[in-house]
Amino acid sequence: MRLEHHDFRPADLVGGDPALDLVNTVTARDTQPRDWLDDYSALLRWAQRSGAFAREDLSALEILAADAPAKAAAALTRCKTLREALCDALYALAHRREPAEADLESLDQARLAASRAARLVSRDSRLQTLWTAERSGLDLIAHLVTAYAIEMLRDARLDRLRVCDGRDCGWVFIDTSKSGRRRWCDMATCGNVAKARRFQQKQRD
Repeated sequence: MRLEHHDFRPADLVGGDPALDLVNTVTARDTQPRDWLDDYSALLRWAQRSGAFAREDLSALEILAADAPAKAAAALTRCKTLREALCDALYALAHRREPAEADLESLDQARLAASRAARLVSRDSRLQTLWTAERSGLDLIAHLVTAYAIEMLRDARLDRLRVCDGRDCGWVFIDTSKSGRRRWCDMATCGNVAKARRFQQKQRD
């Protein structure tokens, strides 16, 4: 898998869930995969673009990463381990297969790590689970993505889980179309490319 610098855009966030969007930080999984998380700063840029993380937490992570680059690199590795186990599990589920035991074990270890860092708080007379940069450190993004992932894996939306049918993609997404037959992560990108290829093939035939 080749590391590649990338400036994240709104068009990169088509999964329908932060956990899916993290998986999609690798593109072209079906051909020559390119990993857009080339360093911890890239992870922070993705997190900021996703809108799923508090700005003050990301600012705290930026300071922590600058003060301890080796620890930031190790945290990025743990986050990528989570990403790949989640990807393999989602691919299996999208194709109506049972996820591999090793992937479930990796996700379970991530769940336990996130649980240890979490704390319960009371807001508006309701208990909520909270993660902070103070308790999670540089693993905060991974801990929050794990929480999103576990919630999603219990969700009925998994019936609409899809892997993009476009070439040089392989992204995962929740199909929110009325018909439930969406084939591409984004019609404006993979969908149009696929249609153009079909048109060119017909012209040659």
